[in-house]
Amino acid sequence: MNCTPPPVGYFESPEFLTHYLHSITAIATVTHCFGLWMIIFKTPEQMSTVKWYLFNLQFWIIAFDISVGFLSIPFMLLPRLAGFPLGVASYFGISTHSQTIMILHLLGLTLISTIAVFENRFNALCTFPFQRQWKIWRRPFLLANLIALAPVTVPCLFMVPEQSEAKKRTYQNLPCLPKYIYEAPVFVLSENHVYVVASVVTFVVIIFLELAFFFAYLLTNTLHQMNSRRISVRTFQIQRQLVNALIIQSCLPFTALGLPIGYGCISVLFNYYNQSFMNIAMVTSSLHGILSTVVMICVHKPYRKAFIRLVISAKKWYDAKMNVNILQYG
Repeated sequence: MNCTPPPVGYFESPEFLTHYLHSITAIATVTHCFGLWMIIFKTPEQMSTVKWYLFNLQFWIIAFDISVGFLSIPFMLLPRLAGFPLGVASYFGISTHSQTIMILHLLGLTLISTIAVFENRFNALCTFPFQRQWKIWRRPFLLANLIALAPVTVPCLFMVPEQSEAKKRTYQNLPCLPKYIYEAPVFVLSENHVYVVASVVTFVVIIFLELAFFFAYLLTNTLHQMNSRRISVRTFQIQRQLVNALIIQSCLPFTALGLPIGYGCISVLFNYYNQSFMNIAMVTSSLHGILSTVVMICVHKPYRKAFIRLVISAKKWYDAKMNVNILQYG
């Protein structure tokens, strides 16, 4: 390109993205394994009906985190729908196109798994006029969410432009870039920004509207059951604690996804390019998994108590070990 390459700061460099995403993924892997162990072995009887839904959600969160933070590590050039991967998947011959489809699918499955958790609580705890019909339609409802993911990912299989000309047009619509980007294997997913952004935003909005419905109905219906004395005060307290815990478990981690998605939409809509902000947005999105697991352990009382017991046991073991060493070598 006939322009003077700008100086490259640390935050806009590939090194920043790879170092932080690798570090976060390493910490997240340990955290996720501990979270899975908690779900499998420390879920109490009163949470048994939601146990495998939590396990399913945790599984897809892990898959999404590993895909972003280790396998792909996408270096994105928003507002153009282009970029190149920095992860290990490229070394095994997996195309950038396939990696993009994989990340979109895993993000969608993570969101749908969250819906499944709340639908399970809605079906188990709430009373409503169409309850019998809902038991028939609840599985088609979840299937419909999976089908709704298709308009987001399937067109990406067919909207990929001819790469050499698409890359020229991409570079023309961006400011002068560092030399390493021009030399990188940049892949242009699509030049139809309107469709891609609209389909992603529509899918995310649908998911959040469904979550809002389940949030509201679970809280109001549980309160109505207690006021009408269909359930005891203790049952109400247990149900409320579980519902509140699920809401906190979903809302806080999804902030780590919502902020980067919001920035991406703004970047495309206003044609704004800032590689530092884009890299920071990717790092922020990778925190979703850690936040989800930590919040799950903190807000669900059985998991929190089990974790505290483990910490106390570890401290006692450490103190006993130190006392033995003091006696031996003191």
